[in-house]
Amino acid sequence: MQTTWQHAELRDGQLRFTAGDGLERALRDGFFYIDQPPGLDLAAGDRFARSFYLPAEPGDPYRGFHHWSAAQLGAHQGYFCRDADQTEQFFLEKSWWESVYPPELARQAAAMRDVALDVLRAVLTTLDLPHDLWDQATGHSLTEHGTHTLTFNHFRPDVPRRGLNVHKDSGWVTVLRSTEPGLEADRDGTWHPIDPVPGTFIVNFGCAMEILTSRTAAPVAAVAHRVVRQPRGTDGKPDRFSYALFVDSSLDDAVCPGLFRYEPGAGLQLDTGFGRFLDEILDNTYREDGVGLY
Repeated sequence: MQTTWQHAELRDGQLRFTAGDGLERALRDGFFYIDQPPGLDLAAGDRFARSFYLPAEPGDPYRGFHHWSAAQLGAHQGYFCRDADQTEQFFLEKSWWESVYPPELARQAAAMRDVALDVLRAVLTTLDLPHDLWDQATGHSLTEHGTHTLTFNHFRPDVPRRGLNVHKDSGWVTVLRSTEPGLEADRDGTWHPIDPVPGTFIVNFGCAMEILTSRTAAPVAAVAHRVVRQPRGTDGKPDRFSYALFVDSSLDDAVCPGLFRYEPGAGLQLDTGFGRFLDEILDNTYREDGVGLY
């Protein structure tokens, strides 16, 4: 039986769900749909997702991004072609958006970042976490110190591999643009599709949120998910693509010592360093014999 995922809109800084218990169910599910902001143009992101991996062509600023690497941009950034998955990917953190992305895409990235941060704030207001602890608890992800990354995925159907390996996202909130089926989430040992709904983003929570809230009155789930192997296209059907805005903690140890767990009555307890946690979960995600869980 197909799972019904929750649906919300952001209004006046609050998440308004169509179901009366939508918030509670969304926090347990770890996934929900959210209406895209009125007037938000996604054409630049869609074009980049369909073009970034193609050879450069004069006059087309959306192609030819293979040469950008972690050596130029920093750890976990740039172009990656995955051996164990069908994905080739492009990761870029906000400090590079205006200098690397076409201008229209840089503006879209900022708009998606704003949606993600608004979602995170809206969820935090519903938790038994004192407001004066928000910045420290979330690794200053709500500020300019946070790590905000726009990531693109192109699925190569001619590559006989899994689509994208089982994993949980590392951070706080992910806002995903998807137009084709293939994404699945694990619920109680069974894989359920999270198919795109026109006019919405797919939101999911990451490990940082799950760790922070695990002892609170309303624990937030970071659910394992994957993308199934994509078949060869027929009748000119384009390859599957997706892209997502990830909100993570600051990677500066002087700003953020790590991921915290909130203990009601006792405050924040340091659980693990974030940089090493991120390295390990990403390494396990993209290894052929690993899964990106913790």
